[in-house]
This record gives sequence, structure tokens and C-alpha cells, in this order.
Amino acid sequence: MADRITLEAHKRTALSKGERNRIRAAGDIPGIVYGKEQEPTPIYIKGESFKQLRHHGKILVDVSIDGTGTVSAMVNEIERDMLNRKPMHIDLYAVNLLEPINVDVQIILDGLEAVEKRGAVIQQNLREVTVRCLPTEVPEYILHNIAMLEVGENSTCADLQLPKNVTLQNEATDVIAMAMEAKNPEPETEIEPKEPELVHDTEGKGKEAKV
Repeated sequence: MADRITLEAHKRTALSKGERNRIRAAGDIPGIVYGKEQEPTPIYIKGESFKQLRHHGKILVDVSIDGTGTVSAMVNEIERDMLNRKPMHIDLYAVNLLEPINVDVQIILDGLEAVEKRGAVIQQNLREVTVRCLPTEVPEYILHNIAMLEVGENSTCADLQLPKNVTLQNEATDVIAMAMEAKNPEPETEIEPKEPELVHDTEGKGKEAKV
């Protein structure tokens, strides 16, 4: 297993909107570390350190808090600006590495092209499932192959291939994706040009109406 990411963090003290704005203006990200055995601790992550999370989901990290020590935590949520997608806040859930946890993991569908070639479109009902395992064994995502789905068929949680020591918490019958018949667009119909209507002026001479 690859070495875990270590995030460089510092405690926040003022806990005001102004403080959060100053942190963001400096290129850093305000956040909080909390958990079953961890008092909620307001922090901020240094911007350069935060860049390590790029392209990652809910992963296990080490949070090195200046003057406090290191905490193992799951990246629970990253709040982003709706317009520019810049990170605004990060939630980190402190964990005991020897105690199983429940965590939501993203499902990535594989085999879409094969299904589409058979005249179907995929409707994905579930984008995440809840799994239980040790924090050190949480998968970053679950790759789910749907290449064999025919029109009218669906794929359920029972079809997922989970890593070793990872158990599903969803119902096995929960539908992940459905293969639906692709509807061809209606052919465009030509509209016959409309003849200009004639109206009469006060002298009784016809003239074209503007349409």
C-alpha cells in the first residue's frame, strides 16, 4: 500500500467569518477535525499541502496539526465554491485505525460504450454505496462493470465486486444502474413557407401584412 498523504494543518483561533476569509485569501483552506475519540478541532490546511488531495475521494490521511501531533482521519467532505469549484472548507473524521468504520464510496461504471452499442442508455440510480471495513482498507472507489447489460436489464448491489475485507451495508437488491432503450429523435418536418396575408388600407388597396 502506498504511503498515506500527510496534510500540514494549523489550529484556528478566532473562529470568525473574517478569519476564514483571511485564510482563503492566503490560499489556505479552513476545516475541522472531529470524531468519536476526537474533540472537534477547527484547523486550516496549507494550500500546497491540500493540493495532494487533487483527484482523490474519501481517503485516509494523516493530519499533522502544528503543536498538537498527528491524527489519522478520513476526508469526509470538501465544500467547494459553486462557480469556480475552489475549495472552501474541509471536514476530516478522525478514526481509530484498528476499528472498522462505515463510509460512503463512489461507484464508477465501466463498460458504458458496449451497452450503448446495443442501442441502450444507462440510468445510474446509485452513485455511492456504504461499506464497512478498517480505515486502512477503505477503497477510494468501486469499479463496476456493466458491459453485459441488455436493454431492460438492471444491475444491483449484489453484482458488485468488493475488495477483500470490505462488506456492503446497502441492500443487495438496491439497483445501481438500468439499461433503457435509446429513443431516436423525431425526424424534423419541413415547415411550408407561409403565404403573406393581405390586409386592406383605407383606400382599399391591398398590402402585405408583417408576420
